[in-house]
Amino acid sequence: MAELCVGILGCGNMGGAILKGLAATGKYSLIGWTRTMKRLDPLLEMGVEAATDANDLVRKSSVLILGVKPYQIEDVIESLDKKLLSGKILVSIAAGTSLKTLKKAADNCCTVVRCMPNTPAMVSRGVFALCFDKKAGEKEKECVKGIFADLGLCLELTEEQFTPFSALIGAGPAYVFDLMEGLVMAGVTLGFSHAQSRSMVTELFAGCAKMAAENSAEHLMAMRDNVCSPAGLTIAGVNAMNEEGLSAKLGRAVLKANERGREMED
Repeated sequence: MAELCVGILGCGNMGGAILKGLAATGKYSLIGWTRTMKRLDPLLEMGVEAATDANDLVRKSSVLILGVKPYQIEDVIESLDKKLLSGKILVSIAAGTSLKTLKKAADNCCTVVRCMPNTPAMVSRGVFALCFDKKAGEKEKECVKGIFADLGLCLELTEEQFTPFSALIGAGPAYVFDLMEGLVMAGVTLGFSHAQSRSMVTELFAGCAKMAAENSAEHLMAMRDNVCSPAGLTIAGVNAMNEEGLSAKLGRAVLKANERGREMED
C-alpha cells in the first residue's frame, strides 16, 4: 500500500471528486468519511477505505483534507481529537475561511493549509490555489503540492490573492459555460441539433485551450487574428462581439465577483 495516507472528511461533490482523482493515480492510500456514507460506495471499488468516524479518519491519515461546507468548518475541526490531529497536515477547501480561523479551531496543533479548487477538479483538470501556514516546512509544502498537482495546475499564492483567484478561476467555469451555452444556442439557431452543436462547441473550447497552452509565447490576440481573413465571415463576427463589448463584460464580471468576495470577507 502507498506510504502516504490522504484522508478526506466530507465527500460531497468536490471532496468526492478529489478522492476519485487521487484514487485513479494509484499513488496514495486513501480513506474517506462523510455524513452520507453511501456517497463513498463507488469509491470503495477504487480502493478507498471507509472510516468508521471522523477521528478514525484523522488517526489513519497523514494529510487530512476537509471538504465540508464553510459554515461547518470550525465546528468540524473543533470536534476532532487534537491528540490525533497533532503533527498532521490539515487542508481546508472551504471558501472564505482564513488560516487564522483554521489554526484557532485546531488549537494550533498541526500545520494548516488553505486550498481553493475549481470545478474542473472533478475531471482532474482543476486549478488549485494553495496558501500555507508559516509553520509549514518545505517537505510539507512539497507533499501537499504534489497531491493537488496530480489533479491539475497547482499554484502557491498569498492569502490576500485568494479572493482575486476565486473571482477569476474559482468562478471562471461559470463564465466559460455561459459562453459555451451562447455558442450552442447559436448553432441550434443555424440548424444543427443541440447534440451536434454541443459536441462541436465542446471540442472548439478544448482545442483552443490546447493551442493556447502549447503556444504560450504567442499573444492571444495574434491567435485570434490568425483566424480572421480580410473581409471574411470571422472578422464580421469579431466586429459584432466588439460592438457588444464582450471582453469588457467578462472583465467587469470578474471585478464584480472580486468586489463581492471582499464584502463576504469583511
